[in-house]
Amino acid sequence: MRKILMIGVVLLAICISISAVSADDDWSFSFSSSENTDGGSINFDNGLLKIQDLEFNIPEGYEENESAQKLAEDAADIEDAKYSACQFIKDGKEIVITVFFTDAGDFENLTATEEGAVEKTIAGINGIYSENSYGDNTPTFKYLKDGKIVMINAPDDDTIASVIK
Repeated sequence: MRKILMIGVVLLAICISISAVSADDDWSFSFSSSENTDGGSINFDNGLLKIQDLEFNIPEGYEENESAQKLAEDAADIEDAKYSACQFIKDGKEIVITVFFTDAGDFENLTATEEGAVEKTIAGINGIYSENSYGDNTPTFKYLKDGKIVMINAPDDDTIASVIK
C-alpha cells in the first residue's frame, strides 16, 4: 500500500511540474494551431496574403471579403485536389486568388484546356491566360508554384502582375 501511495505522490509531483512548465508562454504541450491540418492556413496582414504557404501582394485599398474565404475545400474540377481561396474588393472590382493542392504529390504541368486560353508570361511567371473565364470580362492567370496551381482573377493584367510576389 505504501508503494502505491508513494507512486501516486511522485506522479502528482510530475504533473504539477509539467503544469508549471507548460504555463510558461514560451513552451506548451498544446498541439493545436491556427492551421487546418488538411489545408494550411490563410493569413492577411498589411497587404500581404499568405495562403497555402504562398505569398501574394494585395494592392492598396482592396478589402478582404472574409465571408468568401475558403480553406481546404474539395475541388470539383481536379481529381483528389483541394483548394483555398480569398476575395478582395475595391470600388466594385474584385481580386480572387485560388490555390489548388493535393496530398498525392505536386502538380507537375498545366495545360490550356479552356477555349481561348493561351500561354502567357506575367511578372516573369509562365502560365495560362484567359481573357474572360467567368464571363465578366476580367482576365484569369493560372500558373504552377511549389507544386500547387495558383489562379488569379483580377480587373486587369497590371493588377495580376502586382499580386504575384
